[in-house]
Amino acid sequence: MADKKTDEPYKRPQTLTRCEQITHFLYNSETHEVLGRTAKSWFQIAVFYVVLYAFLAGFFIALLTVFYQTLNDHEPKWTMDNSLIGNSPGMGYRPTHTDPDVTVISFNAKDPKYWSDRVDDFLGPYYTIAPKADAYAECNYGTPSADPVTPCSFKVDLNKCAQNDYGFGVNKPCLFLKPNKIFGWTPVPYTKEEIESEELQMPANLQAAILKLPTDVIEKNIWVSCMEMDNMNVTLEYDTHIGFPTFYFPYANQAGYLTPFVAMQVDNLPVGVTVKISCRLWAKNIVVDRQRRLGMTNLEILSNA
Repeated sequence: MADKKTDEPYKRPQTLTRCEQITHFLYNSETHEVLGRTAKSWFQIAVFYVVLYAFLAGFFIALLTVFYQTLNDHEPKWTMDNSLIGNSPGMGYRPTHTDPDVTVISFNAKDPKYWSDRVDDFLGPYYTIAPKADAYAECNYGTPSADPVTPCSFKVDLNKCAQNDYGFGVNKPCLFLKPNKIFGWTPVPYTKEEIESEELQMPANLQAAILKLPTDVIEKNIWVSCMEMDNMNVTLEYDTHIGFPTFYFPYANQAGYLTPFVAMQVDNLPVGVTVKISCRLWAKNIVVDRQRRLGMTNLEILSNA
């Protein structure tokens, strides 16, 4: 049976102007479409995306919840050999410039305020936090802290470095050296016999200063030595104790923990010449690697007047 063919004539689509096409796309009065979709179509797609993003958000929150269950608020998950920091501390110094790109301590004795303010910022917590006796243990070489949660108090006891804007006002600046904190790391000091031996190759002036101390002090310290690198006859004098007592370790993220420091005064600085100083730590389990800056630090200081 032959298909029936319509006798209706072909109607050519209406030609619309650009403006009419845009208006037609925004709202089609014949089909009631908005932006090419009916109200039902817009509702369906809106429901789809609401469900999709609600699922993604819930999945992400669930993953974060599981992840945070593996973390400890008081200690890192990976420590010592298993961490990126490793198990050998580096050493830092203060004061430093507010701009991290400026590495030279450049000062003028006639206007020392900038650097003395930087030292004040560094020492501030030691003066404001340390006096709270209830939060700290009074430790000494015979009495370390019995409570790992309570840190030992560190009292600032400066001599010459407390004068003349920490020495910056008389061209004898004081520098403050401190070990970097590594969670759970405990130092293993050298014995008196090891310090006396030539194999250790400890600087003679440091060795002589250490051997004047009682044996129980000698064997319960990380020691510090510094040397000027260019033989300019610069004098380096320690204003306080020349080491870090072991009772300040290990660092365990104790509330209010204050890193011990050693104060060193630089004298006989030449004017207008950058002086390079290298300092290192001395303990059995401290690796000294100049390339990776382990167990040591380098600094530069310039006197402009």
